[in-house]
Amino acid sequence: MNTNKFIINGIVASIVSFILGNLFYNFLFKTYFDANIYATDFSTVKWWAIIGSTMCWGFLYAFILEKAKVTTILDGAIMAFTVAVIIQTTIDLGFYAVSLIYKDLAVIVADVFLTALNASMMGAAIMFVSNMNKKTA
Repeated sequence: MNTNKFIINGIVASIVSFILGNLFYNFLFKTYFDANIYATDFSTVKWWAIIGSTMCWGFLYAFILEKAKVTTILDGAIMAFTVAVIIQTTIDLGFYAVSLIYKDLAVIVADVFLTALNASMMGAAIMFVSNMNKKTA
């Protein structure tokens, strides 16, 4: 694994994740999630944790796409979408089983879809940057 490529891809994916996450959850679907998630006060969000979380996601997808030897933008988007559906469904169903975060299963479907959409854009961005680096190298 090329360390520089991994770091660049992880940073790019992290930035995409941060921007899209804020767009989806703080602007476009804020009203929906505010109405359908219990015990979450978004006015007390810990931004350092949001940044850390998006960086972990970004580097995870950079690692997965590298190890899977994905080479095209479309394949990167599809792989990341698929992985996100599996991971986020696991997380959301686990939370639903043992906590009072979500009011119903429709919120889980919405969250999984938005997470997978975000991940597909991260995967596409990773492959775009990877392919750009190949052409200039």
